[in-house]
Amino acid sequence: MSRARDFANLAGSADVGGITGSNLITNGAMRVAQRGTSTTGLQNTGGVFTIDRFSHRRGGTWSNAQFKHEQVDATVTGEPSLDKALKVTCTTAEGSVPASGESVGIGTYLEKGDTHRLGVGTSAALKSTFSFYARASIATTYGVEIMAYQHSTTQAIRIPFTISSANTWERISVSIPADTAALDSGADTTQGWLFHVVLDGVASSDTASAWANLASSGVSLPNGVSTTTFSNTLNATFEITGVQLEAGEVATPFQNEDIGTTLRKCQRYYNRMSADNAYSMWGAGFTYTTSQAKINIPFPVEMRTTPTLGQSANSTLAVFSVSTYAFSSDATINNPSSWGTNITCFTSGLTVGRGAVIMANNDASAYLEFKAEL
Repeated sequence: MSRARDFANLAGSADVGGITGSNLITNGAMRVAQRGTSTTGLQNTGGVFTIDRFSHRRGGTWSNAQFKHEQVDATVTGEPSLDKALKVTCTTAEGSVPASGESVGIGTYLEKGDTHRLGVGTSAALKSTFSFYARASIATTYGVEIMAYQHSTTQAIRIPFTISSANTWERISVSIPADTAALDSGADTTQGWLFHVVLDGVASSDTASAWANLASSGVSLPNGVSTTTFSNTLNATFEITGVQLEAGEVATPFQNEDIGTTLRKCQRYYNRMSADNAYSMWGAGFTYTTSQAKINIPFPVEMRTTPTLGQSANSTLAVFSVSTYAFSSDATINNPSSWGTNITCFTSGLTVGRGAVIMANNDASAYLEFKAEL
């Protein structure tokens, strides 16, 4: 076979799931936001999601600084298909520069199995490229941090990147060296590469742009990078979209996919059943006692692991079984699997042995949520 044919086959692999040109990041176009489009008061609790797969992350303990995540419309130069972005705003300034490990960033996490596509943990590991479009009110140097938890000894790398012009969309591309450290024995569904786009913080003492044993689990800027002042500047903003991770040393054009495909990928980690109207219904089951109904809920896709259950206020939910019976306490999850679960709903006045469903109790804000995030 000719060299030209080899290159043609390699390029074509982007369209059939080959390693070159395949984006390992889910929802990089920021189009899916199952929980809502805005979250305020973000501070010292990490792992808070607004846009699916992208979360508020922090280190240390902020005294004053607070942040907002929101899904916003975007018009990105050179990528007209990218019409949504995640916007982070500093809504309360800290009043001083970060200290004692204080930091703030945007997190998106991969499973261990995802990184097999890059040969991580083997002598044949590939170099890769992490790219995204960003617009920031502060033109300065920020950082991309990766914590790699799939190894026998956790690894980390922190790579600087620079926003050269304030309030202007730029494409950022960082090169990631091959990660060859030996893997642990954990399952492929456990944590792999944990990405943080670090917006402000304290610099790491490790050499920048090189893999090393993780010395501290706190989010950090790369060695040699000074505070960005993001956390100490009221109304400072950072917007991001078009996030992509791929094998190779060149960032290829952002790979768009239909929103249905992206939603299904997101539902592996989080599935929200939101009311479409004041009386939406979910599941099917039966009245088990006069105060309990057992409802079966199938998931639209297999989740990463058995999920936990969340819900809206009890007043917004009810059991419907001939009549409507409002929840008296939070529902519980029973014998969940990655494909579905049974839910016990608590109320009063039921007739045993009748069919039953969960319904919104004259409230379009009702929801059930199933969480299997990394």
